Amino acid sequence: MVLLRAAAHREDEIWCRCDHGPHGFLSIAAHAHADALSIELRCGGVDVLVDPGTYTYQGEPEWRSYFRSTIGHNCLELGGQDQSVAGGPFLWTRSADAREVSTSGLDDGPKAVWRATHDGYERLSPGARHERTVTLHRDVPSIVVEDVVESTGRHECRLAFHIGPEVDCFLDGSLAQLSWQTDAGQWRAIMRLPERLAWSAVRGQTEPPLGWYSPCFGAKLPIVTLIGAGVVTGGERMITEVRISLQGEARGRGQADQIAAIDTPGR
Repeated sequence: MVLLRAAAHREDEIWCRCDHGPHGFLSIAAHAHADALSIELRCGGVDVLVDPGTYTYQGEPEWRSYFRSTIGHNCLELGGQDQSVAGGPFLWTRSADAREVSTSGLDDGPKAVWRATHDGYERLSPGARHERTVTLHRDVPSIVVEDVVESTGRHECRLAFHIGPEVDCFLDGSLAQLSWQTDAGQWRAIMRLPERLAWSAVRGQTEPPLGWYSPCFGAKLPIVTLIGAGVVTGGERMITEVRISLQGEARGRGQADQIAAIDTPGR
């Protein structure tokens, strides 16, 4: 995995985890989730975009499947299928192979960039690869996620972003407004989602499960999940931008300008 960080070890730290690791343990990929190229975003110690957790191992197969699924993570799903093929509650019969393409600026500089790809959807017809680039801009804090599907055809897709339980979320079309509180002050973020997709906010859906978070084994909480559904053509780029601001002493000078930038359409 790669961590993109700004203001490290401070109250106003922004932390983004990017996953291109191997799929599970040994040949059967035990305990794996279908989450290649998933991300998490944490601001001021609060989980803004969350990993769903585990919830259960056995006894509730529908819930076990959801918490391991691609759509259950901050990922891009193609063809209504998981990236990897499950053969039971622990076994996987086909695993997506993810790899890092490049990284830069991890230690300092105006931005940090991670790029990776996976082949989990090469089994589709026509085959497809998913490449994701995540850029952390440190000056006016923002995260930009760029998703590209490499394919000779078109595929139905769903792009998911799971909002943490401590974060309030309001969706208007392809614009989501987020807010949360920490000791450092009041945080706000604007998510500009890909307009070519039809966006909806789902919370605590049970048939089928969608919009859930497991803080620990055996427990689950309803959360807001932003789902963008549509069709993607090979080579098209889908860009999600999260602009972040903090009203408090930690940011100090220039904060008013950052808030104005977030609230200005088209910026």
